[in-house]
Amino acid sequence: MKHRIRAAGLIVRDDEILLVAHRSPITGLTHWVPPGGGIEREDDSIFACAAREIFEETGLAASLSRVAYIREFYDGESDVRSCEFFCVVDRFSGTPALEHLPPTSPESDWITELRWFKRTELDQITVYPEELRDRFWQDLTEGFPSVCYLGLQTRP
Repeated sequence: MKHRIRAAGLIVRDDEILLVAHRSPITGLTHWVPPGGGIEREDDSIFACAAREIFEETGLAASLSRVAYIREFYDGESDVRSCEFFCVVDRFSGTPALEHLPPTSPESDWITELRWFKRTELDQITVYPEELRDRFWQDLTEGFPSVCYLGLQTRP
């Protein structure tokens, strides 16, 4: 089993959240997640990691300042256990597009789409973390008053 630290950005505009579609090259199944990825040597913080990944996956320049959620995640398909930090995006600029994703990166094989979702639409898709369906919207209304540990979640 491999281990990884991942940081992602929670980007909201007009009561919609921006999510990235990941399509498994093994199963062909799609799930949606906030843009983000693994921390790299040049990242001096999880916020720098999230900002870099947001730009790579969406083309948006983002400013992040705090953690909303921490989750442990085990992906059975790849046998990777991650510690994930979901960070609040305070400000962003640009227009979301996949064109900034380097064509030679491994992600270009499985990141297939970007889309803004209303809360009511999240019940119709597979989304991770699952708290984006309900709890997220309450926390958003309250200004994310504290960091929340989401526990260990798995995908077979």
